[in-house]
Amino acid sequence: MIIKNLMEDIVTSMVKEVLKKDSSIPRSEIYEQDIIAYVLNRVPPRYITSERGIIHGKMDSRFHFQQRTDILFLIHEAIDNIKNRRTTIAHSNYDEIIRKNRFLPHIMGEVLEETTFSIIPDVEVTLTLNGKIVSMIDDGWKNPFLTNKSTKGYYHFWPVVEEGDLEDKKELTLKTVFKHPKFKEKKLEFSVRIMDSINLYESRIIPIALLQIKDGADISFLYE
Repeated sequence: MIIKNLMEDIVTSMVKEVLKKDSSIPRSEIYEQDIIAYVLNRVPPRYITSERGIIHGKMDSRFHFQQRTDILFLIHEAIDNIKNRRTTIAHSNYDEIIRKNRFLPHIMGEVLEETTFSIIPDVEVTLTLNGKIVSMIDDGWKNPFLTNKSTKGYYHFWPVVEEGDLEDKKELTLKTVFKHPKFKEKKLEFSVRIMDSINLYESRIIPIALLQIKDGADISFLYE
């Protein structure tokens, strides 16, 4: 049985419709996909399991009427946010990147204090390959990444590696290094699958990193 979120088709269609009329948006696939992802993360999913369900959902005019205004508002909100966040130069880099043959997924993980699982702000998380800092897909992605309470202890990378470093490998071994003045340094090694096509929605979730407190360190700031 195939399960499908009908909203993906509806939102994608509406985004394409809006972008045809908005000349202020660079003609880049990544802009379009950024906007689609932004909207889908903010509208309730609508799952169906059959072709009949797809047809019924798309013909449900009442549903479209109720949701269309909200979706259009979110599309324009996404356009404003993404234009401010990502530069045209960065998206030119995307267009160059997607012409490559091999890609890495997003990398996401979590770092917490080991005894109480408290969120630790200001942990410097660095993604490395063979001891060197890995480049990110554009300047909107940071390496090192600095954690804060708003991200709930999570960090997120989208690495770009030279094709020569990928060679004919199916996986690549990377390492994250965690540093904080009040905690012992920690290193975590893991592997990621090398993909033959770019996929904005695939992430590699790596094991949680639990940091040990340095002897005598005051960690009362964790509970403020």
